[in-house]
Amino acid sequence: MTATAATEIEVLDVEAAGPGARWETAVRDVSGPMTVQHRKRWGNATRLRSRDVGDLQLADWDCPPLHSVLSLGKDRDAERDVVVVVAGDWGDERLSFAGTDAALVSGTVVVATGGYDGDGFAVPERVRKRTLTLPRAALLAAGCDANIPGCLVLEQDRPLVGVLFTTLDQVWSRLPAMHPSEIEATRRALVALTAGIIRAETGSVTGRSALAALRAQIDNWITRNLRSGPIHIEDLAAAHNVSTRTIHRAFSLTGDTMTAVVRARRMAAVREELVNSNMTIATIAHRWCYYDPSHLRREFHRCFGVSPSEYRESHGC
Repeated sequence: MTATAATEIEVLDVEAAGPGARWETAVRDVSGPMTVQHRKRWGNATRLRSRDVGDLQLADWDCPPLHSVLSLGKDRDAERDVVVVVAGDWGDERLSFAGTDAALVSGTVVVATGGYDGDGFAVPERVRKRTLTLPRAALLAAGCDANIPGCLVLEQDRPLVGVLFTTLDQVWSRLPAMHPSEIEATRRALVALTAGIIRAETGSVTGRSALAALRAQIDNWITRNLRSGPIHIEDLAAAHNVSTRTIHRAFSLTGDTMTAVVRARRMAAVREELVNSNMTIATIAHRWCYYDPSHLRREFHRCFGVSPSEYRESHGC
C-alpha cells in the first residue's frame, strides 16, 4: 500500500455552481464541515490536493479567493479535535480560530486548534500553502500540553519554521513512492516535529517549578505502568508521597487531567500495535488493560473516529 491523493480538484473558474460546488466539497473533505463562499471569478487554474500520512492529512493548496466558515452543528466531538498546521508559501490569508485572528503570509506558519462555529479562513486574492492536519490525541501522546493555544503564529525567522517547510516539501514529493513502514516512520516524524514546535513556542512544564518537576515524574510513572492495570489518582499520590490534591495541581499546570493523559498514552500504544503488529484486537485490549475488545473499540472510536479494525486496514504496515 502506498499513499495516494485522497482529494484532487483543478478548476478554471470558481462560479457559484459547478466548479464552485466542487471546491466546497474539496475544502470540506480537507478542513471539515465548511461553508464556502467565492469572492470572485479567477481565470487561472486552481488546485487542492491532499494525501494521507497514516491518520495525518497533508494538503497542497493553490487557493482562489474565497471565504470559508466552519459550520459544526451537532457534529462537534471534542474527543476528535484536530490541530492544523498551515504553512504559507505565497499570497495572503486571514484565519480565525478559537477566538484568535491571525495573518498568514509567505514564509509564516500558523498552528490552529479548537474549532467553533464561525471559525474559518478568508483568501482576499489567491494563496498557495500547505496544511498538515493531526489528531489532537496524537500530539497529547507526544507530550504536548492539553492547553495547546487556539491560534499560534510563527514568523519566518523562527528556526523550526524553516525545518517545517523543508520537511513538508520533502514529504509531499516522496510520499507517493513510500511503503507502509516508511509512511508510519514519516507520520511519527511529523507528529514529533509539530509537538516540538508547539512546546518550543509555548514552553513546557519542565523546570518551571517544583510542581512541574513532580509532573515530569508523574508522566514517567504513567508511561512505565500503563500495562499494570487501571491507574487511579490515589496510585499516583502514593507512588510520589504527596496528596491527591497535589497530583491534581500538577496536572492543572498544563490544563490536563489524569484521565485524559492516561487515555492519550494508552491510545498511542494501542495505535502503535495496530499499525505495527499482527496481534488480535482482543490481545491488544488485554495488553493495555481494557475490559474487553468492545471497551477498546468504544474508546478508540471516540479518539480516532473509526474502529481499531478499520484503522488497521487503512494504516497497518
